Amino acid sequence: SFATSYRQPDPQSCAHEPSIRDVQGLAMDYSHTHSEQVENWLAASRNAAYLPEVQLRYYYYNRLNQGYQYVLDDIGDASAQIEDADTDKDHVGQVTLKWRLDDLVMSSERIRVISEAQDVVKLRDKVLRQVTQVFFDRRRLQVEHLLSPAGDLREQVEDEIRLMELTAELDALTGGQFSRAATQN
Repeated sequence: SFATSYRQPDPQSCAHEPSIRDVQGLAMDYSHTHSEQVENWLAASRNAAYLPEVQLRYYYYNRLNQGYQYVLDDIGDASAQIEDADTDKDHVGQVTLKWRLDDLVMSSERIRVISEAQDVVKLRDKVLRQVTQVFFDRRRLQVEHLLSPAGDLREQVEDEIRLMELTAELDALTGGQFSRAATQN
């Protein structure tokens, strides 16, 4: 039964949990919204214009150079005879490099990456706000447990379920890393 398994949190119960900075980092890892990642995208889009478009072509020609000689036989019939049959083989390779100089200034790809980066920043802000709100709602509930424990069983159960709900929200925002980090410490 819940009444026999319910335990009052001890004052050290929060000490083993990750800090708000740790949880925010876990959320950014999970949502792939770290500022370093965005900066890498922008740098890659800027540097992509320095790379040329490369075209490789290979041609192989096999031409038979043959001469024909027409010979009349005794009856007057003409026949063709191959005179000299040598082959002429050519191997030709071609490499073409093309740069778009206008892309060195501002490419459509860079504009797209800038737009995507702005979307990622908005997503990161939203995730960080949400993670911060849930983290501190959970922490407030833990502190309330310590300072004024619930009097009856119903309140204890409601508080415990709310704590589990907030923990599950943090796990959802961090890909399950919040609980793993809390049990590792």
